[in-house]
Amino acid sequence: MYFSLTSVISRHSLRAKAFVALAAVTVLALPAEASGGDYRLSSGDVISFDFLDDNQLPISLTVSADGQTQFPFIGGVNVTGLTVQEAIATIGNEYKRREILKDPKIGLNVVSFRPIFVLGEVRNPGSFAFSPGLTVDQAIGLAGGTQSALTNPSDRIIARARLRGEIEGAEAEIVNEAIYTARLKAQMRGSDKLDLNDAPEMARPFLQGKPLDGVVEIEEQILKTDLITMDSQTKILTQGISETEEGLNILAQLEVQQKDVVAMNDQDLDRAMSLRKRELNTEADLSRVKSNASVEKSRLLEIYAEMSRSRRELGSLKLDLAKLQADREKDILVKLQERDVNIKKLDAQRRSTQEQYFLLTAAAADDKKKNQVSFTYQIQRNQNDLTKSFTASTDTKVLPGDVVSIAIVGM
Repeated sequence: MYFSLTSVISRHSLRAKAFVALAAVTVLALPAEASGGDYRLSSGDVISFDFLDDNQLPISLTVSADGQTQFPFIGGVNVTGLTVQEAIATIGNEYKRREILKDPKIGLNVVSFRPIFVLGEVRNPGSFAFSPGLTVDQAIGLAGGTQSALTNPSDRIIARARLRGEIEGAEAEIVNEAIYTARLKAQMRGSDKLDLNDAPEMARPFLQGKPLDGVVEIEEQILKTDLITMDSQTKILTQGISETEEGLNILAQLEVQQKDVVAMNDQDLDRAMSLRKRELNTEADLSRVKSNASVEKSRLLEIYAEMSRSRRELGSLKLDLAKLQADREKDILVKLQERDVNIKKLDAQRRSTQEQYFLLTAAAADDKKKNQVSFTYQIQRNQNDLTKSFTASTDTKVLPGDVVSIAIVGM
């Protein structure tokens, strides 16, 4: 059974025609690029939907990320990629297929479009609301203008001073990292003298002509302190190893002596037992000899236990010494690697900042071109699930969802 709206279609035919005419006027009032026959709906668009043969106000619907739009009585319908007219036909067919409306009269318009994105050399990059007829130049205006458009001479002076400061700061950091590298290599050699030839090759030009005596003096003091600390730790462990080895030698001598004592006590016990069999001594004499033999064996076992503890201690001390040296070498190698990475990053940062500085300097030197820094404009557009990029001009029309990228020529 069809929805009750079909029963009033004839009564509202004149009103339906008026709505259709109004819808046609509304569509024609918008540019073809954005809302005419060529524009295809996409997620993020907000559309106005209306039954033209009832007395209810239109409702606003949003095209969701999965392309589905929830329409009255029929639920989700995928309108992504359809023009407005194609969407109207698809939705009408869906009402008829489900026997909700026999001859649906519906209206559909785009209320607001998905935003555009402006990125790159602009003051305020981000997303912005789309309006029909929007050009690249107007989109840049929404983003606050190009980043390097410093029409005020004082702005250029401040920008150049800031960039010059960043360049000098990066160079100072490179010098610091280079000297740090030289100190680490001296530590690896066990030297207390700094050799600037140990600095990375790419950093050596930054060391030339710089007053480095004070810095080198401080670094060599750090080297001496580090060597003293390392020598002290090594001597403590080495002394512990020597003392433990000497203790083991003493225990080895005691072992030999105690074995002799145990052997003599065993002989005394054999004689005492032989005499006892012949009743030439008393039971007390035999017990005393057995006790002495047992005590001496216990002392031998104590010596063995002490030797075992000393061997474990010796192994631990040797391991600590080896670990001290290995950890020191590993720590130095890790720090050397960090210095190399930092120097490369700082040099890249310095070169990038220097290019910006030269660009501003060139713009300031040429008074005729002070406001004519060249830019390139690129638009990235998604159509039919395919993303394409193309070069644009300031007059190029922007479509909803476009990503506009602005870059300085040569940067």
